[in-house]
Amino acid sequence: MKRMYVTLGVMFLLVVWAISCLAQNKPSVSDTRADQIQKRLQLREEIHRRMMDKLMNGNGSDEDMFKDLEKMAEEMMNESFSGMDSFAPTTSNFQMEWTETAGGRTLAITPKTPEQKLDINVNNGMITIKGSAEQKSQYGSTISEFNNSFNVPGDCDPTKVKMDQKEGKILLNFPFRTAKTIQKKPVDQRKPLPKSEDDVVI
Repeated sequence: MKRMYVTLGVMFLLVVWAISCLAQNKPSVSDTRADQIQKRLQLREEIHRRMMDKLMNGNGSDEDMFKDLEKMAEEMMNESFSGMDSFAPTTSNFQMEWTETAGGRTLAITPKTPEQKLDINVNNGMITIKGSAEQKSQYGSTISEFNNSFNVPGDCDPTKVKMDQKEGKILLNFPFRTAKTIQKKPVDQRKPLPKSEDDVVI
């Protein structure tokens, strides 16, 4: 009986030891970030070295001087932004597109998911879109709230907006301002001063 307990205890310790060893071998996010920064610094030093070599000694052709460096920089940028999808603030919360017709402009807003609820207000010439977005990943889910505001186009009348919904899109129709509602800036009517006796002739 004691042998069985000793054997089970030893097996348990081996399993715990193996798991802890495997957990320590996994590269952390900070290590990979440090590697990326180190690559960028090395790339920067290589660019400076080639520029100095070209300027001081005239070595290397102008065309091929930066080709491989540009390729390396592009690869590193792709690496840098490849993991951005896991962060909710960097992803788009909704899509929007302006279209123009003979009578006005239409803003089509497409929510990220059919279940997403958006609060859209048009007030004082500003369009405000509020809502929340849920981002799911292998580590869990994150809910973020957003509030976007932007101006109604200047040639449209924000007081006559009409909202509609079609094919999962929210449509905001803004008619063009009529000639009566367009405010024109007053033209400065300048007139020359009348001649006086104190005028100096040059």
